[in-house]
Amino acid sequence: MLKWTIHLEKELDKASYLIVENFIQDLKTKLSRIKKIGLGYLTLDRQVITLSGGEAQRLRLSALLDSALTGVLYIMDEPTVGLHPKDTLGLVSVLKRLRDLGNTVLLIEHDVDVMKEADYIIDIGPKAGTLGGTVVGQGTIEELMEQENSITGTYLREEEEKKETYRERSGEKITVHHATVHNLKDVTVTFPVQCLTAVTGVSGSGKSSLVFEALAKGNDKIHHGFESVTGLDQFDQTIIVGQSPLSRMKRSNIATYMDVFTPIRNMFAKVKEAKDRNLTAKHFSFNTAGGRCENCQGLGFVTSNMLFFPEMEVVCPVCHGKRFKQDILSVKYNGYSVNDVLESSVQDCLEIFEEEKKVRKIFELLDEIGLGYLKMGQTLTTLSGGEGQRLKLAKELLKQGNKRSLYLLDEPTTGLHPNDVTQLLKLLNRLVDAGNTVIMVEHNSQMIRASDWVVDLGPEGGEAGGQVMAEGTPEEIMKNKNSLTGQYL
Repeated sequence: MLKWTIHLEKELDKASYLIVENFIQDLKTKLSRIKKIGLGYLTLDRQVITLSGGEAQRLRLSALLDSALTGVLYIMDEPTVGLHPKDTLGLVSVLKRLRDLGNTVLLIEHDVDVMKEADYIIDIGPKAGTLGGTVVGQGTIEELMEQENSITGTYLREEEEKKETYRERSGEKITVHHATVHNLKDVTVTFPVQCLTAVTGVSGSGKSSLVFEALAKGNDKIHHGFESVTGLDQFDQTIIVGQSPLSRMKRSNIATYMDVFTPIRNMFAKVKEAKDRNLTAKHFSFNTAGGRCENCQGLGFVTSNMLFFPEMEVVCPVCHGKRFKQDILSVKYNGYSVNDVLESSVQDCLEIFEEEKKVRKIFELLDEIGLGYLKMGQTLTTLSGGEGQRLKLAKELLKQGNKRSLYLLDEPTTGLHPNDVTQLLKLLNRLVDAGNTVIMVEHNSQMIRASDWVVDLGPEGGEAGGQVMAEGTPEEIMKNKNSLTGQYL
């Protein structure tokens, strides 16, 4: 399209060109922006809904970036989400050009490659939730690495553990036969069973199409865009963990989602004071009438309709945010009321319910995967994509039983600091060690290096992608000259 526009500009006679000059210049500017951020392969009639996460992110950015404005403060929330390291470097060069024009660019970012290119870093910690909120380091990346309190500096300072051994492939496999969905070029791909597999490639290379449009739909009666998927019969279930929110309901929180609130209510009902007053587990629920504050119906806040403005949440004037009636709050378990438990973090609950083996097991797992800072009463709608994914995986691990499952994950490292990625890997390895198979679409180098098997797609995005460039262990991928991912590893 850009070539056609430039050709048109040259071919038109002067009188005709003067009529359309503004349109041609505007077209050139817009198309050049899209080309500069690596989306030159997209066709103009492409539906936005078919774009990958990285493509959609860069398309949104293209309207801002490469503008001639100066003196502007740009604030961006993880612009590298869904981007391959190759695309990340391209984005960084555009951001630097914005800076050089006299603008200030402020990024919230976890990507180590971006940190290395930043002029100044502010590191906040030391941990998450109530244990965070402090500036633990600031300066250039070299200065940050010398600061003992900086969590990010410590990570950058220490050598990442190299994965020496990969899981043995048992011979069992899943095969996607002749996939042509979206931009896939009639590919047949085999995934080993009981391994941690990463599907990699530049943004738009066909990773999500292969995993979620072909592999995930292998048991459907009608196949669109692929011939068949063999090997799925060896699994009891297929679990897809995407970026979608866990719940849109304000009543769903960590305690109810992880199924710990029912045993906690039963514990409160067994307290002598509760028995003396004939209180049952139902009275300690904020979802049913009886013990909850009826003014806010157990939410702790009331919603005010602001007519032409968004609705506003105000602390309930009756219970003052305590969710329950006073006589229910007076019943204490180890010195804590039921609302105190909901306001406590997972780490606090480890101490409160130290004697209770059943719920302690759940708290220990959440703490181990780096979610110890979450409050029990925290609404699921407030969780980030990364937190939601880990919570869902933790729940699956707890109810696993003897089932053999296939897990398909969509960029589980979204929004995670390198330290959190380490915790997530522990969880994924536990799932695989329990006899399950995990296949993830991923760009994070740390995750790819820790995988047992890698399927790399490419070479580019869109029509120039959709081919298998390399398959093998991370070590084999690094040695493969055809693999762009291997070069960055």
